[in-house]
Amino acid sequence: MKTKLLFAFAASFLSITAFTQKKKQQEKQPVKQQEMAVYAEKKGNDYYLIRLEKDKNVPNVYVYSNGETKPYKNYTDLKDIVLEFPGMMSSNNSTKEELVSILKKDNHFYEITSQRKDPKNFEKTTVTVYEVMGGQRRIVEEYDSIIQVMASPYKEAIFIN
Repeated sequence: MKTKLLFAFAASFLSITAFTQKKKQQEKQPVKQQEMAVYAEKKGNDYYLIRLEKDKNVPNVYVYSNGETKPYKNYTDLKDIVLEFPGMMSSNNSTKEELVSILKKDNHFYEITSQRKDPKNFEKTTVTVYEVMGGQRRIVEEYDSIIQVMASPYKEAIFIN
């Protein structure tokens, strides 16, 4: 009986120790905030992706090149991003179609664009998903709002973890 009690105590002690070590490892790992795609620009064969992290004033800028997305530069001021990507400011009040993000999924490459019907009303925005193959674009889906994209298979192009 004493042996069984000793084994039960040892097992519970080991499981508690393992749990606390796992908890400490999770605390050490940085938590990646969710980002929202706000603007993208194509220069040559590369895409420059501007994504805004929650509770942050300055977006993160990435470059998508040769199938990989990597951080482009660290900016401390929004003005510096606007100087390098001036189309970002004009796209906010534009009624022309603007590239917002890209997505590579299941060996298919997609460009996601938005177009405001009314430049003063964010809710009147059409989001279009194009599949890009061999330099040609074809429309895959059109959404009447960004909210509809949230429920679509292309949401990870707009809301990035």
